[in-house]
Amino acid sequence: MPDAACPNSEHVNAGRLIEDAVEYLCTRSFFADFTIRSPKYYKSNRQQKEAADLLIVFKDTLLAIQIKSKEFDGFEHIAPIELERVTRTVQKTILQFRALFEAMRNPTFNSVVNGRGVEVAFDKCNVTDIILIVIFAPVNKGGSKKPSRIRFDVTCYPEGKIPIHLFTLEQFSLLLTLLDTLPDFVLYLLARWTLHEQKLIPENSDPIDEWALVTFERKKVIEILERRTFTDLSGLFERHRISIQQLERREQPSYLIDWMIEQLYSSIGSDISVDARFKLIAEPNSLNAYHFVIPQLAKLDRNERSRFTEFLLRIVNRSHKKEIAFRGFKFSEQSDEAYVVLAAELERNERRIVLSNVARGVGFSLNVKTVVGMAVGHDWPKSKVFDVIFIDVSKISPDADFLKVKGEVFGKIRLEDP
Repeated sequence: MPDAACPNSEHVNAGRLIEDAVEYLCTRSFFADFTIRSPKYYKSNRQQKEAADLLIVFKDTLLAIQIKSKEFDGFEHIAPIELERVTRTVQKTILQFRALFEAMRNPTFNSVVNGRGVEVAFDKCNVTDIILIVIFAPVNKGGSKKPSRIRFDVTCYPEGKIPIHLFTLEQFSLLLTLLDTLPDFVLYLLARWTLHEQKLIPENSDPIDEWALVTFERKKVIEILERRTFTDLSGLFERHRISIQQLERREQPSYLIDWMIEQLYSSIGSDISVDARFKLIAEPNSLNAYHFVIPQLAKLDRNERSRFTEFLLRIVNRSHKKEIAFRGFKFSEQSDEAYVVLAAELERNERRIVLSNVARGVGFSLNVKTVVGMAVGHDWPKSKVFDVIFIDVSKISPDADFLKVKGEVFGKIRLEDP
């Protein structure tokens, strides 16, 4: 029964549950480290105000999400007047983004609390791309769980020069199941915005059909853009059912990276012995060390995560025949980051020394600024123990000690062929 002091408490509770659901979807796909719920800022009159329902902050990209729900008597037959009210509700929600821009101009809005409950600095000057998302969730007054099939006439349009993407909760949930890394999701949003901005696809295209186009028909996307060909995408998702199943199988190994990130977070605070020869940027298993590594792993898209795991498995197999095996690689020639996977039949502390030396050598050899390295035992994955390091090569030089260990077996540099 509704609270007498709050006649709309049932709807308020439903709204909170929907916000909880969207936050869960974002933390599952983008990690809690980059998800911020209801960030607050202070206006000039010291009144506290909410900048957005959710922010996703990653490097130079900011996703701002506003969530709105509305009750219906039933979903099967929604009257036209009800749909007009939904449109007005969405328009009011878009106006709420003004609070975000006010917060971005506010000098005191310089830190946020992420989904792990950790306060982190928010450097607004680093943000170069802002994407606005509205999520609409219909609520059935009768409590039926039957999903709505509301379809908006326009689903992607500008707010000034900034794109706004409109999704139902059902669409957003499915999209984050299909696009469950932040790089993949942002790439989809950018491609979607380009197609809508140039009016090359219908204004009411299903976002799931748009995903199928961007994912499985990239050559066609280029052709549409070059020839400016208007294209109807209806039914494209269904036509790619087999491709979707094949994609899901190919991506399974990539979830090792997601697992690694959670394991790294859970190990924060645990003791670890460190060889005196290490020159540390941050204490191992510290929150500071975690924050060095996490962006480098989270920035990998699902395909890159699969390749990383594939390289690691190959190295483990090679380590069965020799004491140490490793591979250093970049995902593109233009990249300033390199990665190292290493497997060795050595004690864990010795593996760390090897990994440190090899990662430094790979950094110098590939002429990059930073290196992320992972080391496992030759019996991995039976033994789930692993170590990850982050090295800023731009801040160190190949000193005499390093040049000396290059000649030793633990420091020998040899990049595997691609």
